Order: sequence, then C-alpha cells, then structure tokens
Amino acid sequence: MNKKSNWYDIAFVTPGLLVYMIFLVIPLLLSFYYSFTNWNGLSPHVKITGVKNYILISKDPMFLDSLWVTLKITVITALGVNTVGLLTAGVLNKPGGVLKMGRTIVFIPAILSAVVASFIWSYMTQTNGGIINIILKIIHLPSIDFYQSKESMVFMVSGVISWAALGFYTTIYIANMKTIPLDIYEAAEIDGASPLRQFFSMTIPMLRPAIIINSITAIIWGLKQYDFVKVMIPGYIQTVTIYAIERAFEYNMFGYSSAVIIVLLILTLLISLFQMKIMNRKEISY
Repeated sequence: MNKKSNWYDIAFVTPGLLVYMIFLVIPLLLSFYYSFTNWNGLSPHVKITGVKNYILISKDPMFLDSLWVTLKITVITALGVNTVGLLTAGVLNKPGGVLKMGRTIVFIPAILSAVVASFIWSYMTQTNGGIINIILKIIHLPSIDFYQSKESMVFMVSGVISWAALGFYTTIYIANMKTIPLDIYEAAEIDGASPLRQFFSMTIPMLRPAIIINSITAIIWGLKQYDFVKVMIPGYIQTVTIYAIERAFEYNMFGYSSAVIIVLLILTLLISLFQMKIMNRKEISY
C-alpha cells in the first residue's frame, strides 16, 4: 500500500517538477553559462570570455541608469502597495454589503492585463486630451504634464503599477486580518483603546508575517518590471529587464544580456535576504 502511495505521489509531482525544470532551472543555468560568453544568439560557435561581460556591465552608463530607474520604481511601488494596501484592508475588513462591494472594486485592477492597464493610463495621462487633465480643466485647476521629466515619468508609472497591484496586496492583508481573534480587540476596546490605536498597536504587529511576504513579493515584482514601462513610456526610461531584452534581441548581445539578468537575479536575492533579516523578529503570539 505504501509503495502504491509513493507511486501516486511521484505521478502527481513529476509534471510540475518537469515544468519547473524546463522553464526555470534549465534556462537559468543556460543564462549563467552564456553570461561568461560572447554568444550572439545565432551562431553555433560560442567563445568563453570569462568575466568580461560583468566588467563591461560595471562600466556601462546605460545599465547603471536603468538600474537606478529600476530601484526607484521598486522602492515607490513596494512602499505604495504595502502602505495603501494595509490601510485599505483596515477599512474594508468589516462586514457589510457596501464594504464587500468595495473589496471587489479594489481587486478589479488586479485582473486586468498589464498591457490593457498601461494603454488605459496612457490615454488618461496625456498632456493634451487626457481624461485627468480634462477633469482638472473643468474644475479650473492647472493641467499636469506627466511626461515633462524622467522623474515625473518614474513617479507616474510607479503609481500605475501600484494601482494595478493594490487589490492583490489588500486581499492578502484582509485574509490575514481575519485570522486575528476578535476577543483581543474586545479586550482592547474595554480598556479604552480607540479603533485607530488598535490598528497601529495591535493589527499591524500581528500582520508582520504578511507584511514580510508582501514586501518581498513587491520588491521582486518591482525589480523585474517590463510591460508597464515598455507600453506607457517606450524609449524614455528603461528598466534593467528592458535594457537586457533590447541588448539581446536588437543588438544580438545574448551573452551580455545574460550577464545583466544574472546581476539582477543576484541583486534580487541580496535585497530579499537583507529584508528578511531586518524584519525577522519574534512573532507575536495570540
């Protein structure tokens, strides 16, 4: 019986393991190998160049600029989705039909594809004829040029990315809030703690595991941003992923592009480990 059960376990695990190996592990290992070569993506001949690609990356101003843009987008979106998502979850984590509808509305952007959401916001943020500036004109306020500088474009696209992800992070926070026993809040209310005090002194500390997970996923999502930036502001600013893909498919620098991706992977791992270390304190038990 145990032997038969083991075969069932293997049969269920194998398809997922194969997909994981084919689409993640093998491409990652190949990228690591090609990062030490000058492969152009077409030639069957591959020349080992050692760490030359990594040395070129460290001196490449375009890569450093794309890295700086990526880090700014990551910080803004990670802070945005977690701060606003936590506050939104605190408001919506109550019974009632209206609030249930509110949870549905907040989650709608999460089911839109990034391309569709990007096109919608591209039209809304146009300097001439954009919906946002039309509304500002109606209420006699000055129009906003979202594309006037690189900094303004970074903030704009970061806001759109945060808007698109807000429903996902809010849902996770609401789900974790529902695991907190109600008698804790009842005892705090008897002691005279206001709802605001309960939220900041009790709810947020108890949500530390969810905050850690959401923060890490938000940082990873920010570091690999491609579609929102590519669709909304093509050619104006670059993230690391856009830079790597352009180097691979427009300049046939697949070896160099692989090195860029490996650098991004290492950076993502280091940031995630650092964040886990500084946030990994003793959890509150209840």
